[in-house]
Amino acid sequence: MDELEKITQTISTFLDEKNPCTEHEIISKLKADKVSPFDQLNIQHSKDLFCAHFLTMHALYQLQNEYLSKQQYCLNIYSIKIERHPYFSNTTMTELTTKNGSRNNHDSLTQHDSLKDYYLDISHYFETSENEVNELLNSFWKKYLAQDDKQQALTTLELPANSNYATIKKQYRLLAQKHHPDKGGSGEYFAKINAAKRILDALY
Repeated sequence: MDELEKITQTISTFLDEKNPCTEHEIISKLKADKVSPFDQLNIQHSKDLFCAHFLTMHALYQLQNEYLSKQQYCLNIYSIKIERHPYFSNTTMTELTTKNGSRNNHDSLTQHDSLKDYYLDISHYFETSENEVNELLNSFWKKYLAQDDKQQALTTLELPANSNYATIKKQYRLLAQKHHPDKGGSGEYFAKINAAKRILDALY
């Protein structure tokens, strides 16, 4: 299907520019580039959001297989992060795991076989009922909206999107001291700073 190839190609190009990234960022990119059918989907509606989510995951797992078959990259697909690594052989990855104690890319791929099988079966895209969509989206919708909340909170604190929690806490303290009402600051802005910090506390 030409549309699926275009989706996969767009995601691969996006990973050249931004790696790691989130599913939210990928969907936003597909919509911004007017890739069909993303340009016609209203993700405020549960069925359309499911379609965007499913097609994105389908393309990501297709891309994962393509990268591995070409021994080009290892693509880790998690609910909150998509990350592409250079391809490593099983031997090399085992050695790396022994050294640093972390789970290797191949292990992370095999642990998600059932999920991968689901998303690679394109029939689910066409046959999933409205009730099933609502159940599947219950947790995803919260995560998707949380990304928008996170970006808005970081903007309020005048921080870039890749800020870590230590940076967030430091910046919050600086802004809170500067804009505290007792020191002549704006009470409204001080409230926004505190609200932003609460959102980020819940996400980190």
